[in-house]
Amino acid sequence: MGAAMPAPLAGRRVLDLGALCAQRPHALAASMAAKLCGAYGAEVVRTLPEGGEPFAALPPLLPGGGSALDRFLNAGKRPGPATGRFDAAIGDAAALSAYAAEVPIKARLSVFGPEEPDPPMTELGLAALSGLLGIVGEAPPAPPARLAGHQIAYSAGLAACTALLAALRAGGEEMVDVSLLDVTAWLNWKVAAGVMVIGSAPVRGSAKATWFTVQARDGHVALVYQDKDWPPLRDLIGDPRLLEEPFTTGPGRGANRAALLEVIGPWFAARTRAEITEAAQARRVPIGPVKYPAELLEDAQYRARAFLAPDGTPALPLGWDGRRLAREVTDAV
Repeated sequence: MGAAMPAPLAGRRVLDLGALCAQRPHALAASMAAKLCGAYGAEVVRTLPEGGEPFAALPPLLPGGGSALDRFLNAGKRPGPATGRFDAAIGDAAALSAYAAEVPIKARLSVFGPEEPDPPMTELGLAALSGLLGIVGEAPPAPPARLAGHQIAYSAGLAACTALLAALRAGGEEMVDVSLLDVTAWLNWKVAAGVMVIGSAPVRGSAKATWFTVQARDGHVALVYQDKDWPPLRDLIGDPRLLEEPFTTGPGRGANRAALLEVIGPWFAARTRAEITEAAQARRVPIGPVKYPAELLEDAQYRARAFLAPDGTPALPLGWDGRRLAREVTDAV
């Protein structure tokens, strides 16, 4: 193997104002953007409020104490004041105005954009405004389900980092604006595309939804298949009731989800995840085991890609000029 490629932001200094953002989505997004800059080789300085790191007590909590969220977002950053020369700064409008007035390149996070004041907002609120809550979860009257983790804020952080990379490459001075709602709407792009192409948007509990998480003998498996996969899946399970209505069509299976689960559930419950996966792969049926967090440390694919460190910290799948940045580069920040 050749030498690791040089980090593209080596020698750059980035000011992380995520801890000083007034609202949680902005704070998470700014912190993620700064983390990505650090992974690209920048020196990241994180300025903290008088009360200290605001993420220090946020869940999920580690067995030995401390926040896994804090460790993930802030590992490798250097706490310090917003003094000295910085190439770029990331935060909301108030934090940038107070601490980064002289920084040439800024990434400004807001809910709707710089022309409108930020209302009180959460990631759940962003999901509702964008329509994401309309497609995640079971059919009404069941409540909608929120996305796990911080997918909305992290996506906004990725957008902010991408904008900063472009601005740093161009040079000069620039204020790049990232709207949290715009990013969330982009995450929900299939709904907009569906309305444009077929005139309607998917809804929670649609009759077309035939994907399940099913109980196995030692956990769960995810059953995600298309119509072309139904015949081999049906034959794998081998229950003659699956050859009859209403299970012969996708809409029929979707409209009778509870009845379908009653038929297929015992087959899965009698087998381990490994047995189910092996049998399904032999028939090219897309079934995957739902793994426990500790199992991911030994997952063959994760190990081959060096995705998780021994302590479970994930590596970021960063690339530059078509090549993935080596872990040696990202860990050195």
